Amino acid sequence: MAHASPARAVARVLERRDVTRAGMARISVLVALGAAVWFAQEEGEGALAGAVLLVLVLGCDAVGGAMSANSANDRDSLTLWLVTMLGQLREYVVYTGLALGAVAAGVNGAWAWAAGALIALALRDSLLVARTAPPALPRGRGTVRGAGAGQQLSEGLLGAAGVPVPCRPGEGDPELTGRLLGGGGERAGRTRVARDARQEEAAGRGPAATVVPLPDLARRWLSFTQPVRFLVIGVTTVVWDPRVAFVALVIGCALAVTSELVGAWEQVERR
Repeated sequence: MAHASPARAVARVLERRDVTRAGMARISVLVALGAAVWFAQEEGEGALAGAVLLVLVLGCDAVGGAMSANSANDRDSLTLWLVTMLGQLREYVVYTGLALGAVAAGVNGAWAWAAGALIALALRDSLLVARTAPPALPRGRGTVRGAGAGQQLSEGLLGAAGVPVPCRPGEGDPELTGRLLGGGGERAGRTRVARDARQEEAAGRGPAATVVPLPDLARRWLSFTQPVRFLVIGVTTVVWDPRVAFVALVIGCALAVTSELVGAWEQVERR
């Protein structure tokens, strides 16, 4: 316990008060709303206060990631979907506050810059969902039609947002296959754990105490996850103005898309 991170210590205290991951997601939305209100102010102190609140949003993510998912609510599909949607909603709220602040500061084309940042973010997210989605299962004997596509879509959407997908035993489940055959259970479990770890790493929600190698750290920054975007917003609004923040968001999403396409091309060439 002496080596526990501050986020884990806060998570243990909140868990004793029955606060769950979904509760932390709701709290982060309220903090992001406060940041948007401060960003909408014309004074210079508003940008600094908004940046501080964005750091608190990242702190809420760290605490939520340190919480254990032992309760049934944290593993419920509806709860996972709600957490994913709240994570997207808070970013849109921050963008709205930035646009209002740019309008108040007299920036020309503030809403156009905000729309461009949202379009770039949508392209980046759609590509990430396509890259993290599992390959289609072959339609063979005993395969239920329609079940594979729905499960793959759910895993792709939740996995791209860094939310673990609840495992439902069924056909094609590696853990169930390992238990039935006897020898491959441990290997299948390691395969699923490794895949979940890669999905969390791509979304920037990996374990805080893990030492990340330099190439993986650079890849995480190039993927331009939401924590990185919030840091970019905080720095650019404090040093410059909301227009520079929107330009930086567009450039960052473009770099993320380019990095994903280059990575996909390298994988194709290896094959």
